[in-house]
This record gives sequence, structure tokens and C-alpha cells, in this order.
Amino acid sequence: MQARARVLAALRHEEPDRVPLDCGATIDTGIHIVAYHHLLKLLGKDHLIRVERAQRFMDIATGVVEIDEEVCSEMGVDVRGDVPGRSVYFSDVVKRRGDEDVLIDAYGSPWFRPSGGFYFDQREEHRVLRDLFDPSQISSCEWPEPPSATALDSVRDRLQPFRERYAIALGDPVGGIFASGFRMRGYREFYLDLASRPALACSLMDQLVDTKIAYWERIFDLIGDLADIVVLEDDLGQQDRPLVSPRMYRELIKPRHARLVSFVKDRMRDDGFVFLHSDGSVYELIPDLIEIGFDILNPIQVNAAHMDSARLKREFGHDIVFWGGGVDTQGVLSFGTPDQVRDEVKRRVDDLAPGGGFVFSTIHNIQPEVPPENIVAMLQALSDFGSY
Repeated sequence: MQARARVLAALRHEEPDRVPLDCGATIDTGIHIVAYHHLLKLLGKDHLIRVERAQRFMDIATGVVEIDEEVCSEMGVDVRGDVPGRSVYFSDVVKRRGDEDVLIDAYGSPWFRPSGGFYFDQREEHRVLRDLFDPSQISSCEWPEPPSATALDSVRDRLQPFRERYAIALGDPVGGIFASGFRMRGYREFYLDLASRPALACSLMDQLVDTKIAYWERIFDLIGDLADIVVLEDDLGQQDRPLVSPRMYRELIKPRHARLVSFVKDRMRDDGFVFLHSDGSVYELIPDLIEIGFDILNPIQVNAAHMDSARLKREFGHDIVFWGGGVDTQGVLSFGTPDQVRDEVKRRVDDLAPGGGFVFSTIHNIQPEVPPENIVAMLQALSDFGSY
């Protein structure tokens, strides 16, 4: 099967010739630039480190670099993707200040990375809405504009050559309507908003939905025909439970997710799929996500509470596609041996692949400390155990 047909079959809960592979199509299924350069050296592709494209990032804050097409092809990756407005060259958006690198996000908030660091992060004093407490003022704040026609033409130029052969995923640079509340207000304030100032929290999330809808309106108007998969993200879980109670999710957040998903499904092609990225323990929320209309859940963090891969497949595998969960990046891929990686891949494929509805990817991005030998072992194990 060609890659695109393979992915679409899996998304329809059919068994293709083998389990499809994603590495690098989204900002949450990629590889950190440090791990990527180590992999290139192991593969004898050092020359790719020096090309301009090696410094183009899917997401600068997390260090997720775009993977060269030569490497994608050799790995057997079945999906190609872009995040219009977020995929940029490092030197275009990062400035050096003293011993720190500084990145300005879509909302005008600075993110900082110390010299020699791997990631950018925020500081509480720079949360753009930290001092706002009047819900009526939210709409008057400055909100990101949708990407320009020129930027979207560039995305089309990049992805159009892959359209017939590979599945195409388009991502959203605006951020989740729930998770962005923490980024803009700070963790303390946004939790207080949800618990004691729900009108403020809901006004903020409504504005974020409006902002995302404006973004996707532009995408669908200009390059929507490219997309097989629309990638939305909104972290809802921590290691042992959801970030808010299921009751609070259903009362405050779920209606906003439902409005966004409804809009996306109304505008995308009939054969398209809506993808949700959420880390952590979200077992209690999966029925709600299915009800809303999410077709795909990523990453299936199998080392979080209640996220056992066999249980998830048994209970929800007919209703939602699992994208990820192929190997644990917190433990096995980062610190295990190649044999342990191989055993882990076999276990997750055995649990998640039967009947289709599974796209192999790591649990979130491949981190800087991951040995390149473990990445090669992961790919070989998928080749050995991923056939139907």
C-alpha cells in the first residue's frame, strides 16, 4: 500500500498492510534537534546537519525540528505535516539577550532559554493576561491574526508534492483553549478562575475558540484541500489524573471543545479526521472526547495512571483512533537498552494494532537524551512486528 492509503485505512479502523508510522508530522510527534543530530550522525547523514533546513523548527519552544525528507523516506514515515505560522527558522524569531535566548510567542509573551538549554519557558511576570480580571476586557486585547496568504502559499508549495503519496496533517499554532489559559494567566490564576471566577475563565476560552476558528477559516479557504488530518492540541492530563475534575471539564471546557470541533468538521472534507493531542491520564475523559467528535487521540501516555494500552484498546478502540503510545519516551526509549525498546514496541503493537485504528508514534517527542541506537531499534521493531 502507498503511505496515504495505509494511514487512511488505519483511521477508518481497517487493517492496512502494516501499522502506519508518524515521526515529525506534528509538533507533538517529532524529535528534538539534539536527538535528531545524533541520529543523523549514526545514520551517516552528517551532511544534513549543515543544510539550512536543519535549522527549521516545527516548534522552537520545545526544540522540535523539521525532519529532512531524505530521512523521512528512509525511516518509512507515512505522514507529512506543517503548522502554518509556527514552522520557522530559528534565526528569524529568536534573539540573544545576555546569556539567554528569547522567543516572542503569538500573544507577545517572551519565552526564555538559558545558554546551553534545551527548551524555552515562560516566567510568571510575563503572562500577558496575568493582571486582567474583567471578562468584558478580554475581547479588546490583542489576539493573533490568522496566517497570511503568502505564508499559506509557502505551506502549499511544501506539501503539495507529497499530497498524493502521503497523508497530510495540518496543525494549529494558537494553542489549546484550556492549556492557553495557563500560559496567558499563569497556573495559579487560571485555576482560581476556573474554580471561583468561571465567567472570566469561560470568556477567555470563548475568545480562544474564536481566535482558533478565525485561524482555521483561513486555512480551509486557502489550503484546506491538503488536509487529511486537522491537529488540535489541549493538554488535559497529568501523570495520575486529569488536570481538572471530569465534572469541571464537562461544565466549562467540553462545550468550547465541542464548538471548535463542530466548526472544523463542518469545513473539512468528508473524509478528513480531527486529531486531539493531550498528554497524561485522560482515561476518565475519553468518552467525552468521543462524544464531542474527536476521531484521533494522541499520544496515549501508557505510563500514566489508567492508560494501559490493552485496556484502552478494549474499551475505546472501536470509537477512536490511537495515534502514539508506541514506545514510552519517559523511561524505555530514553534510558532503556535497544532490546528493552524492542520489547516495548512489540507489546504496544500487540495491544493497539489489531483491527486497525492505530498509528505508531512515540509518546510525545523524542527527547535530547534519547540514544540514537534506541531510535533505530524502535524503527526496526516496528518493521519486524508491525505487519498485519
